[in-house]
Amino acid sequence: MSYLALLLKLLVSFAVNVWGIVHTPYVTYRRLVKQDPYQLVLVFLLVAGYFFGISPLKTGSLHPFLLSLNTARLFTAALSIYVFICLWLYFLVKTLGKEGHLGEIMLGWGYTLIPTLIWFLVTSFFYVILPPPRTSSFWGTSFSVLYLTFSLSLLLWKGILYYLTLRFSLKLSVWEMVLMSAVFIPTIGVISTLAYLLGIYKIPFI
Repeated sequence: MSYLALLLKLLVSFAVNVWGIVHTPYVTYRRLVKQDPYQLVLVFLLVAGYFFGISPLKTGSLHPFLLSLNTARLFTAALSIYVFICLWLYFLVKTLGKEGHLGEIMLGWGYTLIPTLIWFLVTSFFYVILPPPRTSSFWGTSFSVLYLTFSLSLLLWKGILYYLTLRFSLKLSVWEMVLMSAVFIPTIGVISTLAYLLGIYKIPFI
């Protein structure tokens, strides 16, 4: 099979999976975690593309060097957080004495970045066309309510994908998920705090 055919197969699989995690996440995740982990390259190409596109807002400059430097910094931070989370999940599942495959964890958690990416894209778009501060008028309040609803919907979607990652990548029972989440979720809080204190993200790319 040629490289072009492999790339096309990868793109089709990725597109099908993205469509699936929106419409039939349970069914999609059941088969997704067993698939080719090279799909993660496409996920992180999208992430890198976002960071490059948002860099002019972060740096206030269109200088290629500054854009590349800021993109590399943000992307490296996001990739490091991703790898840490996957390794942390792998460690926790082994601590519970359960079987867990790192490749499946990385693929499962990788697709949870799709809601994150969508949220950041939409937030950045509205930052440009409707920059804060926003008024307390009818339209300003309506926008805030719609934006909050949108954000909560994506958070719920990410929570569902997190549950499916634990369910199919780690093969955990409900009580094991609760126990792991009691350790895992505070870890997210620590990462968020560190990212904020280091000036990397106000809201970490998790």
